[in-house]
Amino acid sequence: MPRLASELAVHLSVRTLRRVARGLGYTWKRCRRGLKSKRDAAAFTAMQRQLQQWHAAESRGEVAVVYVDECRFSRLAPVPYAWQRRGAPAVALPAGREAGGQSVLGFWQPGGAGQPLSAYTLPGARNAEGFAAAVDAFVADEVRGSTKRVLDNASIHRAACVRERQAEWEAKGVTLCFLPAYSPERNKIEILWHRGKHYWLTPADYGCDRTLQDRVAEVLKNVGTQYAVTFG
Repeated sequence: MPRLASELAVHLSVRTLRRVARGLGYTWKRCRRGLKSKRDAAAFTAMQRQLQQWHAAESRGEVAVVYVDECRFSRLAPVPYAWQRRGAPAVALPAGREAGGQSVLGFWQPGGAGQPLSAYTLPGARNAEGFAAAVDAFVADEVRGSTKRVLDNASIHRAACVRERQAEWEAKGVTLCFLPAYSPERNKIEILWHRGKHYWLTPADYGCDRTLQDRVAEVLKNVGTQYAVTFG
């Protein structure tokens, strides 16, 4: 909307645009179909129960449940949703990437006091060595007891250099707990990334690379205080 106003001197509300699009037969929906049908339903349910048990133990102070994932913040981001013809099959849009974006690895404990987040900027492309180094730093600086770290099955999480360190991490109280395949909704940090990109960052923050980097750093630094997620 700011771009329409500045470049075309056109002032429209989001509500008006939505009403026009729907009147023309369009609906707002995901571009790609979900992968829920490919996952193991029994494994998904079992993990859901396991997470509930861990969070119950966490509320008693017996363990920390930390969700782990990488997220890329870029001025040219994938488009997961778009206006599409009502009743037509979901379309697939190409996901582009430009120089100047940054990848962030986050360790988030949504059930902890203040929802603590440890975030590490990954230089260059995501890789297993960078992931393992960040885990080393987290274990050294943040771990104060038994910790369950919940993460997906990305190749960098299963790499040899990660497996080689697992025994050392477990000796210090940190256990890697892998989610079943195609179960992103079980990783609560996905909610944090979504809030950051779509609510806590504004269109103006994407004006240039420097502005975006500064605002991402500010948001991540203030998760749990100025920026928090409320679970129903």
